Amino acid sequence: MSFSLHFRSENRSCGVYFSMSNRNHLIIKASVFLISFSLGCSRDKPGRAPESSVKTPELYFSTRPSRQLFSLGEPVVIGLELYSRFEQPILVSRLQGNEFVSFKVNGPDGNEVPWRCDVRANPKKYSASDFTVLRQYSLISAKRIISLKDGTGFVLDKPGQYSLTADFFMGPPENFAPFAGQAKPATGSFHSEKLAFCIEACTLEPSKVSDDAPQSALASVRVFYTHITKHQQLGIPYGPAESSLLPLVSKRLAQELDDLGACDRDYYRRYGEILRAHTYKPETPWLEDGIFTGPNDAATPPTFRILGSRSVGGTRVDVLIAFKEDWGDAEGDVTAILENNRWVIDDYVAMYENDELHRLSAGYPQCKGGRWVGEPEH
Repeated sequence: MSFSLHFRSENRSCGVYFSMSNRNHLIIKASVFLISFSLGCSRDKPGRAPESSVKTPELYFSTRPSRQLFSLGEPVVIGLELYSRFEQPILVSRLQGNEFVSFKVNGPDGNEVPWRCDVRANPKKYSASDFTVLRQYSLISAKRIISLKDGTGFVLDKPGQYSLTADFFMGPPENFAPFAGQAKPATGSFHSEKLAFCIEACTLEPSKVSDDAPQSALASVRVFYTHITKHQQLGIPYGPAESSLLPLVSKRLAQELDDLGACDRDYYRRYGEILRAHTYKPETPWLEDGIFTGPNDAATPPTFRILGSRSVGGTRVDVLIAFKEDWGDAEGDVTAILENNRWVIDDYVAMYENDELHRLSAGYPQCKGGRWVGEPEH
């Protein structure tokens, strides 16, 4: 059996359509996105995969930025992963090209970022080696540069926080039967969870960003994190850590910490006996995290290092901090503000295992007005 798909470019939208012929390969325009066999390489934005009523069960698609903070002009690399729990082998793309995956990116202003494409891309022939079979509990991963490269990609030229979602979609399964063998081609559209990354700084306000962070602001951050690394405490500050840190934070943050403490006490008043009787693990979201550092490896760091800083206006400084011994990747962004003629800590966002870059100031949905409003699982 032999077959092919021929794709022809249309100058108006950089899109293509297909027809069938008697060959044994796929011919497809490179640097465009395959969307239900209509590659959406629009000058306005890449196409989105349509919803499908039939979907391969137990196939999961996920994305993750290679870093949470990129420099202006640096390639923005997104990791892609397909994981199968399905008992039957599944045929999927190896995720090496620009096909089968579409992205949607929103910029610091909340608007969708335009997608650009180069209509001069040369055709690429596809064969069985461009696909692979996922067996149960196996995965495949790849990396994709989504920033503008060789005339194709997103124009990410503004400092601030960006959000991204992605779809994986291969189209009608019968089109991939020649490559499938005993496997089942993946069917349906698979959506990744929303993630976030920053260009230059995690600054959402449209204020001018400069490089002249006051030394007094950096000194306040150093003093604050000296206490953090000294006490190495999980969750909400208490005891000696609380006494050391509270004088160094803003009034807003002090009130937030007070409300979280009240919420924590309310949780244990309600469920403490149940936890002790059944040896259940508490479900407070800050239990095993450092709220000024991050989860897991970043939770109780023994040391820290300031990697860089940016002034925002005249009363705010964002400071990039790392906690790993090798200082390879940024671990968090702490905000200091000028309050009553002194620099104090006002906010923090972890950049380690925090795909949506959830800020401390956004609070926790389980708490409201110092009371626990979350529903326990036990």
